[in-house]
Formats: sequence, C-alpha cells, structure tokens
Amino acid sequence: MRYLLIVGLALFPSILPSQDTARARALYEEGRVAMRQRKFDDAVKAFERSVELNPQRSEYHLWLGHGYTRQLATANFIRKGIIGRRIGAEYTRAVELDSGSIPAAEARVDFFLEAPGIAGGGADKAAAEAERIRGLSAYHGGFAQAKIAEKAKNWQSAEREYRALVRAYPDSSRPVIALAVLLQNQSRYTEALAAIDERLAAAPNDTLALYQLGRTAALSGQALERGEQALHKFLALLGAGDTLSRANGHYRLGMIREKQGEPARARAAYDSALALYPGYADALAARKRLDK
Repeated sequence: MRYLLIVGLALFPSILPSQDTARARALYEEGRVAMRQRKFDDAVKAFERSVELNPQRSEYHLWLGHGYTRQLATANFIRKGIIGRRIGAEYTRAVELDSGSIPAAEARVDFFLEAPGIAGGGADKAAAEAERIRGLSAYHGGFAQAKIAEKAKNWQSAEREYRALVRAYPDSSRPVIALAVLLQNQSRYTEALAAIDERLAAAPNDTLALYQLGRTAALSGQALERGEQALHKFLALLGAGDTLSRANGHYRLGMIREKQGEPARARAAYDSALALYPGYADALAARKRLDK
C-alpha cells in the first residue's frame, strides 16, 4: 500500500499541494504569531514547513525571508553568510511567484541595500527594483527611491521624494512621517514641527503625527508642552492593543520630562515604558542614568 501511495504521488504530484494547503496555511499563521512574539526560530521552522508543503505561495516565501532576516541579528559570523543568501533567495522567489506583490518587491529593495555583494546585495539591484516598483505604484516607488537616497546619504534627493509624495498624496500620513524623521535626523526640528503641524491641522487624530510631534519635542527640547500633550493624546487614541507603540510613547514622555527638569516624573514614564516592554534598551539606559 505504501509503495502504491509513493508511486501515485510521483505520477500525480498535483495531489500533494491540494492536500497540504490547509496545513501549510495553518503553519504560515503559526509563524506570523511567532514573529509577533519575537520567537524567530520558531517562526522560521513554521515558515519553512509551510513552504515545503505548498511552495507556490508568494507570501510564504516572503515571510520565510522575514524570519531569516530576524535570525540574522543573533547569528554568528559564519551563519550570517548562509542566512543572508537564504534571505535573498526567498524574497526573489516571492517576487517570481507574484511579480505584482509590493511587499515582496519592497523586501527585495531592503535586502539589496543591506546585504553585501557576496550575499547578492547591491545598490544597482536596489535601484532596478525600485524602478520596477514605481511602475507598479508611484506611491510605493517614491518611498523605495527615497530609501535608496537615504542609504547613499543623499539627503536632498530623499527630501525631494518625500515632499513630492506629501503633495501627491495629501490624505496619507506616511510621507509626512518619513519627511519629519528625515528632518529630525538632520536636527532640522523647526521644519519637522512645521510638517507635522500641517498634517495635524488636516487630521487632528492622526496617531503617527501625534507621536512624531512628541518625538520631535523630546529630541529637540522645543515645544515641550505641546509635545507632552500630543503624546497623552496619542496614548489615549492608541488604546491597549499596541504594546510597543505605547512603550515608545511613555519613553518619549520621559525624555520630555527630563528636559522639563522633572526627574521623578521622567522616571515614572520610563517605568511605564519598561512595564510594557521590559527589554526596551533606551528606557533601561535612561532609568539607570536617572538613578545615578
């Protein structure tokens, strides 16, 4: 009987994917859960099995690539090269299976920008993929081009891309946030605040813009009261679900309170961040600094 089954699968291989699709999907979902829980080895095992069972789904390969990417952070030098090549192969396969997948294409841009040439990376490959993305979506293509410009430290080009996206897509907060972060990184805080204020005038409850107002205040020491109010509103609108974002909000509140000369209140804010995310390195460092 077992011999007949093996022969049958060899003669009719299409039977196997249809039988295993449900199990492959279940393993894929298990992997997504493990990723959210930061159990990256477990996630990779689940994604690898889902790909084995159904190798024709683009998103399975995409998320296996994401899992390998997370593993890379803790891998030793020898394994980094092995894992790096696996990442590129999975993202490429995801694109081959679905050439219209924006997430897969964006993942390839990130890989090409970050991976060394020996592992398949390269700025020229990133540029070609970004141009292909622009053909699929001007919106996503603009972000891909800006990311390449930032990697090359071509700040003017990146800023042009972001400002063009802000003008072209006034209902989207993502271009404004990207522009604000770029300006923050150049210590152009007044301009960052102006961009954020323009967004909040149109969308007062935009949580991303509210957080960036708080972040800009925390980094710069400007508009501290407005930044604190924005973070309180951000936390109120966010609710209880997004633990990491809430931890970020409390951490920025701690920074603002330090700049306001209120160490006790700053300490309480950092403690709130750590209660939500005990491994928050920046909050741990700030807490230790205040305890000296």
